[in-house]
Amino acid sequence: MMNINNKNWFHIIDGLMVSDKDMFFNALYMAMTNHPTYVITADLEHDRKNIILSAMLVYFEDKEEFEKCASICDIKKQIKGIC
Repeated sequence: MMNINNKNWFHIIDGLMVSDKDMFFNALYMAMTNHPTYVITADLEHDRKNIILSAMLVYFEDKEEFEKCASICDIKKQIKGIC
């Protein structure tokens, strides 16, 4: 069950994704690649992680930044077992 703090956090993330997707995804990518263990073990629900990581994959595929896609895919594999 989602508590109010998680719900508020999701609204913030969703707002950032809409208002400046480039800045958000690049900052998130840098944080994830510098600390992948945190992303993998973070308390965020796996479904929510998957939604964000999938959106990042689409974004970076469209920009043809395939090295970033490979890194994101590796993290997804560690979270879910498949990409």
